[in-house]
Amino acid sequence: MPVEERRELLLESAFRVIARRGVDGATTRAICAEAGVTLSTFHYVFATRDELLEALVERGTEKELTAVGAALGEGAQDISPGRAGVVAILQSALSAYIDGVQADPDREQAMISLNQYARQTDGLSDLGAQMYLRYYEAIADALDGVAAATGTAWDRASADLAPLVLAATDGITLSFLNIRDRAICDLIADAVVANLSTHIADNPETTQEKA
Repeated sequence: MPVEERRELLLESAFRVIARRGVDGATTRAICAEAGVTLSTFHYVFATRDELLEALVERGTEKELTAVGAALGEGAQDISPGRAGVVAILQSALSAYIDGVQADPDREQAMISLNQYARQTDGLSDLGAQMYLRYYEAIADALDGVAAATGTAWDRASADLAPLVLAATDGITLSFLNIRDRAICDLIADAVVANLSTHIADNPETTQEKA
């Protein structure tokens, strides 16, 4: 098996083990047993367990960012101009995000466990902050894209609004993982869309000139 395939197998197996047992339970032996490979195979691909965990954070972050982009892309398929278009895209995007959480809750659980572990572990503590900074940047870019697509503007920098969206998606994820109630997730999504809609500029041209 090529090294890249072994790496992929170990990463996907590690996500599953962490989702079930937490990071502390994701020993190299447990990950190898899940993947059906030997310990020597593990160490052929990763020098240490922490190296694998760092790769997991990177992989998980990329998948989350891809999911954000896909959700916004789905929401923007039928674009209406103006405020109504912004609201429709945001509603559709958050609904698609909730669909993703429902479809793969184990991956979301693993990402939360990894973030907490990284934050408390020497040598990995910066990974959690880097993860969130990348999320903020991606969401801000997406909000700018929504405004451009609908001919609108935000009344403040998109970087100031991005944390509101991330707080909502974090809340949606934790809520669903704990009680598995889609209706509550939809309520959280509706609340953040209502909040964001208050930041759609009444006069986009003036706002854009100031920016």
